[in-house]
Amino acid sequence: MNKPASNAVYIVVAVVLILASSASASPLPSASTLLACTAVQLSLSFDGEGGNFDGMSHSGTLLVLRNIGSQTCTVPGRPTLAFEDASNTKLPISLETPPGMHPGPVILPVAIPANAEATGELHWVSGEVFDNGKCFSPAFVAIAFGAETLRAPFTGHLCAPSGQDAKYRFAYLKRDPVYVRSKS
Repeated sequence: MNKPASNAVYIVVAVVLILASSASASPLPSASTLLACTAVQLSLSFDGEGGNFDGMSHSGTLLVLRNIGSQTCTVPGRPTLAFEDASNTKLPISLETPPGMHPGPVILPVAIPANAEATGELHWVSGEVFDNGKCFSPAFVAIAFGAETLRAPFTGHLCAPSGQDAKYRFAYLKRDPVYVRSKS
């Protein structure tokens, strides 16, 4: 065996051992072993990111679920949203199902550690671009967690063709920012 090749093998083995020893011995539990979040453990808010989602008759926002509890818990990867008026009456606004996605992809629950967030982008038609269309300006968005409901103020303007629900697009939630477990 020649010397440069054997030295390279030792270097690779050393790097692997260093990386293995620095990895956390107890990773975040899988979402299937954690309890579901309750409304009291979460806060719901929206972040328009300074108009980042606004464009030609379209708008959007970032939905932000923060775990304000002390334990990691899970939320559905795509929670069901209800857009409501000021008296908490549900408005005719529904999730748009992408073509060819029936019944759709399997979206797994998201584990949210304490003090971390899960976020997802919402998009919709905001301009009055439909003939005889109808637009809605919900006061709240609500998400049910079992028998409890979490609500947050909402300022979007969603438009739809005549006789149809207004639609929004929402792919899924992801943990954000990327959670890094401390080594302590």
